[in-house]
Amino acid sequence: MGNRDGAGASSARIAEVQRLATALAARVRYAQLVQRPVYEEQINALVGAARLLDEERVPWPPMVEEVLMELAKSLDGSGAAEDAEAPDSDREDI
Repeated sequence: MGNRDGAGASSARIAEVQRLATALAARVRYAQLVQRPVYEEQINALVGAARLLDEERVPWPPMVEEVLMELAKSLDGSGAAEDAEAPDSDREDI
């Protein structure tokens, strides 16, 4: 019975992580829509929750996945813009 109790508690905790991560993702999405800042702590918390869910082999809630994928794209986009500018500035020096 001890294993079942632990599994039940673990399932309840994972469900709470999913619920809280979804709520945080919704706040981040709202901030994006109304053009308010998204804080680094919020992103870190979402990433941490996603990692925990991965470790437990639990799929991410849809809202969490959507927000994290969009954040990743925006980070890739800003990095790509910087990379695109770098070769041009190198050419000017030649």
